[in-house]
Amino acid sequence: WKKQQEELAKQQQTSPHSSAQPPRKPTYKGPPPKPNRYGIRPGYRWDGIDRGNGFEDKVLEMLHSRGRKKEEAYKWSSADM
Repeated sequence: WKKQQEELAKQQQTSPHSSAQPPRKPTYKGPPPKPNRYGIRPGYRWDGIDRGNGFEDKVLEMLHSRGRKKEEAYKWSSADM
């Protein structure tokens, strides 16, 4: 009985599954998704179709236009210097 336990312990130590790296999770492998506010990557089961109502697009455009307006205002104010 003890010999069987020793053999099992030896097999578990030399097992190829006992490597230091855990198994990798599957990732999405399709066309690149549109950006979102939080930078969340799509799940591996996503089919690539955006079923949103356009809110994310509006928020991102508003953030982009706000920065563009500030930059343009700064250029106009410092153009005479």
